[in-house]
Amino acid sequence: MNTDQQLNINLREELEVARRQLKYDQKGGIAALDKIYRQGRVPNSTLNGRYWGEFLTANFHPVLDSWLDIITKMWLPWEGKTFDANTNTGDNIFTNDGLLLGRIIWPFYNGYIADSRGRTLAFKFQTSRDKCLLEPDIEVLRLNFDLPENPQFLIRDLVDQLVQIDEDFYLGKAVLKHPDGGRFCAAYFTLKSGLVTD
Repeated sequence: MNTDQQLNINLREELEVARRQLKYDQKGGIAALDKIYRQGRVPNSTLNGRYWGEFLTANFHPVLDSWLDIITKMWLPWEGKTFDANTNTGDNIFTNDGLLLGRIIWPFYNGYIADSRGRTLAFKFQTSRDKCLLEPDIEVLRLNFDLPENPQFLIRDLVDQLVQIDEDFYLGKAVLKHPDGGRFCAAYFTLKSGLVTD
C-alpha cells in the first residue's frame, strides 16, 4: 500500500469519526471536518456523471444548525449532483417532492429539468479548479452558481468547493456571502460516485 492510499484510508476513517462527533459535539465535529478538508486534494480528474450526496451539517448558528440537522434527517430533497466533463458544468439532483417548496421560494425560476423517475435537475453550476475562497493556501474544485439562469436569492451567492479524500469520494463546503460582503462556510457535505438508483 502506497502513502497516498494510506492517507485516503485514514481520511475516510477520520470522516466517520467526525460524522459521529457531530451528533454530540457539533463544534468539535466541524473542527474535525475542517482538518480533514485541509488534508484533501483538488480532484485529479474532472468529475463526470452522477454522484451521491450526503448532507453532513449546517454551520450558521448552533441553535439554528440543530434544527436544520433535525429537519434534514427527516426530509432532504437534495440527493447529489451531476457533472458534465465536456462542458465543465453540472446540476443538482432533487427528489420531486421538493419541487413545491422550490416553486414557493423561487417562483420565477424555470430551470427545472425532468430526470429519472421521481427526480429533477436544477440550479446549474460551472466548475473550475481554483484557490479556496476561505483558505486560499489550498486548491479546490469550485462549483460556481452565479449564472444568469439561477435565482438571485441564495443560489447565485453560493459556491460549493470540493476536495478529494479518497478514490471517487469528495468532501465539500457550501460557501455563502455574508450580508457584509464576506464569505462563510454554511454547510458540509460529501459526494461519492455511483448511479443514483430509483
